[in-house]
Formats: sequence, C-alpha cells, structure tokens
Amino acid sequence: MAKPDVDRKPTVALIFSHGIGLRTWFKAGFFDREIDYYRELAAAVGNVVFLTYDKSDPTKSEDMPEISPISVVFNGRWVNHRIFGLLAPLLKYRTLRGVDVIKTNQLFGSWTGLLLKWTLRKPLLARCGYVWSLNVRRSGASRWRYRITKFIEGFVLKRSNAIAVPDQFALNYLSELHGISEEKFTILPNFVDTKRFTPAELSGRSSNGFLFVGRLSEEKRPGLAIAAAARVPEAQLDVVGTGAELGNVQPIVDGLDNVELRGALPHTEVSEAMSGALALVITSRYEGSPKAVIEAMASGLPVIAVKAPGLTETIVDGVNGLLVEPEPEALADAMQKLISDKDLWLKLSAGGRQMAVDNYSKSSVLSKEVALLDRLMND
Repeated sequence: MAKPDVDRKPTVALIFSHGIGLRTWFKAGFFDREIDYYRELAAAVGNVVFLTYDKSDPTKSEDMPEISPISVVFNGRWVNHRIFGLLAPLLKYRTLRGVDVIKTNQLFGSWTGLLLKWTLRKPLLARCGYVWSLNVRRSGASRWRYRITKFIEGFVLKRSNAIAVPDQFALNYLSELHGISEEKFTILPNFVDTKRFTPAELSGRSSNGFLFVGRLSEEKRPGLAIAAAARVPEAQLDVVGTGAELGNVQPIVDGLDNVELRGALPHTEVSEAMSGALALVITSRYEGSPKAVIEAMASGLPVIAVKAPGLTETIVDGVNGLLVEPEPEALADAMQKLISDKDLWLKLSAGGRQMAVDNYSKSSVLSKEVALLDRLMND
C-alpha cells in the first residue's frame, strides 16, 4: 500500500460562474482585487486552482498579469460553455483529481461544483455572493425561469457541505426558502483591502466631487444619480462602470456639464477615485453586500444611498452615510448637505472607515474562510 503524502499541501478549487473566465474579471476591472485575495488564500491553505470558461490559456496572454501561485484549468475553444459546465468534472478529471475542497464563486454555475463534488467525493462550499433566485425574481423574469432558478439553487445548497453568504439577510432568506438549517451557513461578507482603500484628508479631496460606481443596469438606476446631479450644478458626478443602460444615459449626460461617464476602471483606479471624491452615490433597487459601498467606507468616503434592501442593512443614517428616498430631489439635497457641512462629512467619513475595518477587512474575512475550509477538509 502506498504511503500517504504527508507533505502534500491541500488544494482548493474555485469554480467560476457559468460562462465566466479570467479575461472577464480583467475586463470588468476587479481582476486585481480577486487575485490578491486568492493568493493570500493559497498562502494560508496550500494551493488554489481556478476552473474557468476561458477559450484559451489566460495565463499566456500578453496583457494578462501574473497570477502565480494560482493555477488555471480552462475550457478551451472546442467545447460549448453550456456543455463544459456539465462535463468539466469528467473532461478535467485528471487535472482536478488532487483537489481537497471545492468552492463555487456564485450559485449561477454551481451545478458544475456539485458534479465535481460527486465525481471526486470531496466537500463542496457553495458561495452565494448574492441571492440568485431573489435577483431573478426582482428582475421581472418569467415565472418558469424563476422556478427553475429556485429549484437549481435549492438542489445545490441542500447537497453542499457548507454555504457561505454575505449577510444575515441572505442567510435568513435562503434558510427559509429552501428549508435548510441555519447551522449549515457561514456569513462571509464581501471584503475590502483596507490597506489599498484608505482615507484621504478632506483638504486633499474634491470639494464637490461625487462618484457612482457600478454596472449601468436597470436595477442600479444610474439615471437616478444623474438626475440628482443635474439638480446640483455645483456638484461634479463621475459615473464609473458600463452596461446595458449606457445607451439610455449617454444622451442625458451629453446635455450636462457636471456629469462624466468614465467607463469601467481597473480596481486600482477605483481606489484612487474614492480617495479623491467627496461622497459615493448609490441608487440601486436592491443590493446584496455591495462592494462599492464597503470600499467607499474603507476610503473614508461617506455614502449617499437610497432606502432599498441591502443598503439599509449596510448604511446607518448619520453614522457612515445618508439614507434618502429614491427620488432625485432627496439625493440632490443630500449632495448639497455634504458639500456645505464639513463637520457632518468628517463624522460620516470616520464612521464608515471604522465600520469597514471592524466588519469587512480582507484579513478578517480571509481568516473566517480559512477556518471554514479547514473544517471542511478535516470533517
């Protein structure tokens, strides 16, 4: 009988969301953020391997930064991504057979992780960065699509070994919807690198500069932030992000002198923008554990947020931001208040930074995940 390899380091496999690859991360601007986290996870656990939907080896692209010690197993050109999502555990078996624990990046595509769990007979951590079924329902999708989503979500969660959610709301919602014991859940909030996102003195910031950071999509309502800025001529709003709503907001912005569409920015440039702005404006219909808000708080950037699910759980009015009704006039009033009231700005800035350090720092989230993975590998 072969002796066990006592020197072998454990390996965690991250299953990318369906159809997503490293190039998607790179183009979306959060490549650096995620790679930094998984490098630290690899150092703490042993090894990390990505299972992605890239059509070719992303590590050999000239424009792709180095990601070692992380390794990548990718789809390739010849298999449709839908088929790959089902057959990857077999097609990549020889490469992945040394994996010790499997983690899904999101529930959309988590069936690949479940199939790999059954193939390798290894534990599965189902991560829910957002509640998939709830997002589908809120999007106004058809009833059959919602039912299919809900079925897949529940099927995977019930058969996973552990579930990671970003907040208490997601835990309560999924536990009740699918009849899953709360003991199976662990809260792993979205993290922020509090060393990269740091406060700047008020004297070094713009006296009138506001940021909108997020996808230009219907649920994010960028038009609401733009309409608010139009009511405050002395304010300057920079809109960071791109998406399906770009065509709708572009003509409006073209007629305004105080709004600029900056497109998607690399993560490093987002941190620089937050260090120089006066406040973040977020107008979403709903959020999970919003990364832009957490990064703003770490940057000492007060947040002007509309009253919406996910935002009312993160923003405490008068402590780390201002909560207002989802109306242009209310947002404009909050913008004017922060331009004129420096004492209020200082209070909100300090409160947000402290909340980010206490609850969302990368080191604290990483330590919680390492403990969870260690438990799964040793159960």
